[in-house]
Order: sequence, then C-alpha cells, then structure tokens
Amino acid sequence: MQETRRLNSWAALCLLNLLLVSVLGLLLRYKGTFSFPVVNYKYLLNAHSHFAFSGWVTTALFTALVYILARSGIGLSPVYHYQFWLNQVASFGMLVSFMWQGYGPVSIFFSAISVVFSYWFAARYWSDMRKSVMAAVVKACIRLALIFLVLSSAGPFLLAYSMSHRVGSLAFYYNSIYLYLHFQYNGWFTFAVLGLLLWVLQPPAVHAGKTAWAVGLMGVACVPAYCLSLLWTVPPTWVWVTAGIAAIVQLAALLLLTDLLWKMFVTSRGRPRRLAAALWGLSFTAFGIKIILQASSVIPSLGRFAFSFRPVIIAYLHLVLLGFVTFFLLGFFCINKMLDFSRGVGRTGIGLFSAGVVGNEMILLLQSLLAAGGTAWNGASYYLFGAALCMFAGLTMLVVRPAKIV
Repeated sequence: MQETRRLNSWAALCLLNLLLVSVLGLLLRYKGTFSFPVVNYKYLLNAHSHFAFSGWVTTALFTALVYILARSGIGLSPVYHYQFWLNQVASFGMLVSFMWQGYGPVSIFFSAISVVFSYWFAARYWSDMRKSVMAAVVKACIRLALIFLVLSSAGPFLLAYSMSHRVGSLAFYYNSIYLYLHFQYNGWFTFAVLGLLLWVLQPPAVHAGKTAWAVGLMGVACVPAYCLSLLWTVPPTWVWVTAGIAAIVQLAALLLLTDLLWKMFVTSRGRPRRLAAALWGLSFTAFGIKIILQASSVIPSLGRFAFSFRPVIIAYLHLVLLGFVTFFLLGFFCINKMLDFSRGVGRTGIGLFSAGVVGNEMILLLQSLLAAGGTAWNGASYYLFGAALCMFAGLTMLVVRPAKIV
C-alpha cells in the first residue's frame, strides 16, 4: 500500500511538472506575440526544452517503468526513491539555471547530474528487470529504451567538446544536438512507450513472433535512422542510401505494428478503458505521422521544406513530445488508476488539453505551408498563443482536480 501511494504521488508530481512545461510554453508564446522584455527568450526556450525532457517525459517514463517493475514480481529497492529525487534536483536545477544564465557553469552542472541519473537508472533497472516476470518482448523494448537513453548522452558531450575546442563547424554543432534528439525521441521515448504499451496489452502467444519482429525492425533501424537528421548538410551518397533504407525499415515496422496493435486492442485481456483508448489512439496516430514524416524527408524537396522552416521543426518536436509521448503517458496513468481524470473537471481538462495540442499542430502546419508559398501569416502567433492557453487551462484543471490517488 505504501509503495502504491508513493508511485501515485510520483505520477501526480509528473502532472504538475507537465503543467510547469505548459507555463513555460505559454510564456514563450506570449513573448513571441506581445512584449515581455524582462525574460530572455533564448534562456526561456532552453529552460522549457530541458525541463520538458527531464522534468516531464523522463520523470513520467521513470515512474511508469518503476510501476510495471513493482507489478512484475520485484520488490522495489529504496534506490529508485533516491533516483527519482536526484532527477527532480537535476530537472528543477536546469529549469532555474537555464532561465537565469542559459548555457553556463550552473546549468551544465545540473545537466551533468541528469546524465548521471540516466546511467544509474539504466544500470539498476536492467539488473532488476532480469528477475521480473515481464514478457520477453516487453523486456526487449525496455532494454532498447535504456540503451538509447545512454547513447543519447553522446550528444551533449559532443556539444561540450565543440564549445570547449571552438569547433567552428555549424554542421557539427547542430548534428550534435540532433544526435541527442534522435536517440531521445526515436530511441528512449519510443521504445519505453512500446514496452509500456505491450505490458498493458499482454500480447497473446499467437502474436508473440510478429510483435518481436516489429520491435526488432524498429530497433535495427534506430541507429542508421540518425542519418535522416544529417540530410540537411547535403551529405555523401552513402548517408542518403542509409537514411533511405532506415526509413523503409521503419515504415515496414509501422505497418506491422498497426496490424498487430489493432488485433491486440480488440482481443487483449488488458484492453484499455474508453478514455485511455482515445488518448492512445491520438498517440499512435501521432507516432504514425512521425514515421511517415521521417521517411518523407529522404525526398530532397520535402527534406528541404522540413529543415528550412522553423514552424515545421517545432511542429515535429511537439508532435512527438505532446502528441505521441504525452497522450500515451496520460492514458497509461489513467488505465492503471495512478491518476483519475475520467469525470467532470478532469474530462473537460483532457478535452481542452487535447484540443490545444491538435490546434497547435494544425496552426504550425498551415503557417509552414503559407511560408513555403511565400506568404507570411502575421496573425499566426496569436492563434499559437491561444492553443498554448488552451493546453495550460486543460492541464490546470487536471492538476487542481487530478485525481483520485489511491
């Protein structure tokens, strides 16, 4: 009972952290639309992105993964309690220091703590998971997620190297950032979500082989798919070929996963409740769009469009972070009764938040298409501020009456 209360309280804190991410996003939209001279836009943007990754997504995935470990026959070690709070120290340290100084000694220190947390968590969870009764395919997904979590740290190290050694190449600088983003978005986030989803759905034996194939294809494609992030540099032919092959493999895995997950949703003993199913439907739709957009970037004209317009990049990042990962995690907390927002104010909050996320994506898409046609949409910032306000209002409702914490 104490273990359950602790995990549920962590889930509630995750939701509060998501609200803080929303507040930072709202401030960014406000500054881009009106005047807010007190705040440095670049510093605020750095704080927003780092806290979104560490304070929201990583904290929520950590909580969900520890939850399924506890439900899989493993008594939780106090180590996870220390890890949780270490990550909170790192997350809030980055939040404050990035807003204060941007990239500087203090923010880099807290970023380093975040990396230490990721290594410690990956090693401990890997060890404990071996003794659990999780299905083999679930373990495979989570192992891949932990591997890519560790690999993603190479990005910040390369970035620090470029700064300390004054590497003048702009391509090296951005490709270091893309390395981190790739292994976070397409590695750590994606495989952790797949592992959690398969744990809930409990794939029947008849689907075990195909599910393993789908996960295997995604895993094999993940490393070479980094080449998709290099296409903006007009790289050598072998990078294009590798990116193309990775894109095809990911599309094949998407088709296989779509077929399998549909069958599992219909037949699985762990079939989700209506609200969670709706959130997961939005999540998987965003995941499918993500894979298709990645594959489309191999086409030179579409690749130039994707990398040339900032709204396209922002739309893609939010598509994954909010559309794919956040919708899934809210559904996971709901179906496992860690949080309850299925009635009244909670349901309204979910509706507002979802409308804000979808609206934000549609506005950014329209803004990008108009820009590609040579037309500037001067009023876009007002609509984007409205979408951010909608997300903030929805999340406020969830936090004020988040849940029944059992």
